[in-house]
Amino acid sequence: MPTELKRLTLVAPRNLEEELVTILLGMQPALPGFTTTPVAGHGENFDGASVHERVRGRIDRVLLWLVLPADAVMRVVTTLTGTLPNSDVVWWIEPVETMGRLA
Repeated sequence: MPTELKRLTLVAPRNLEEELVTILLGMQPALPGFTTTPVAGHGENFDGASVHERVRGRIDRVLLWLVLPADAVMRVVTTLTGTLPNSDVVWWIEPVETMGRLA
């Protein structure tokens, strides 16, 4: 029976990127891998925004995607919550229908 997969998405301030990556890379059992990319956040809450971000109208963030077996997703969320509790880090979980490689 194939393993059920979930995608965990994390959106965080860019100054937390290295710490998040270090935590994720240090998890045991090891994670299968993940993707990070810089993004811009848009919305109505600019409380923590820099002057530069307020002028631009967007907040600098980093986006992390992890595709994991369903039973591992909450282990990652729990580890991050315990190690790096920060209300500026937003996360959500989505089902992954299928996944593979082209070769």
